[in-house]
Amino acid sequence: MYRAGLLLIASLPLAAHAAHPLITEDTATQGRGRFELEIGNAWTHDGSDRSFELGPQLSYGVLPQLDAIVRPTWLDQRSTIGADTVRARGAGDTAADLKWRFFERNAPGLSLAIRAGVNAPTGDAERGLGAGKTSYHALLAASVDLTPFAVHSNLGYTRNRTDPTERRDLYHASAAAMWTVDATWRLLLAELAADTNVDIARSTWPAVMRVGAIYTVKKGLDIDLGYQTRLNRAAARQVLLLGITARWGT
Repeated sequence: MYRAGLLLIASLPLAAHAAHPLITEDTATQGRGRFELEIGNAWTHDGSDRSFELGPQLSYGVLPQLDAIVRPTWLDQRSTIGADTVRARGAGDTAADLKWRFFERNAPGLSLAIRAGVNAPTGDAERGLGAGKTSYHALLAASVDLTPFAVHSNLGYTRNRTDPTERRDLYHASAAAMWTVDATWRLLLAELAADTNVDIARSTWPAVMRVGAIYTVKKGLDIDLGYQTRLNRAAARQVLLLGITARWGT
């Protein structure tokens, strides 16, 4: 069952908590007293292995430039080993973060933010649904507003659990280009991401590319779709993403 649990950990980016369907975190915050709920779904396919992740993320604007964020997960994983198929489903680990936009400059529309927090071991590690121990992560995000285009980039670090088969120090790098077509459509033109290979026996960093679209149904309500493919064999073959985002508050 441990191999099935590794599928999700090894195939998805370390910083998979950004605005759906992006991997890359932007620098935007909600504003004081405002909420955002993202309900993201991801279906991963890699050979005979399948996994599904439901990752609802709730953000609250504590201050104009500071958000508090919680992101629990629910997982359904299936892996085939020889003639046997093993499956596990249930709650995964939960991320609790703070995000602070600490720098803004109108020309050239540059802003910087830090998102950092912990992954609490709320999933069943024995069934491959969680790490079994608390881990820590931090991410530096940069956004450049070139209306109607925007570019976002991230550098991240995760202090992983103390498992002898896994690396302790995990790094992440990603960049995304967005195009605001009009008041209803935003397109993820291209996104590239690479992460340290969790498996200590492998040195190749899993690298992926993602495209997608966000459609604004009405003010405060978006739906999105994304597709991810691998750039090398260290990453999962493909991931399909679908989500809905609601915003409210004063």
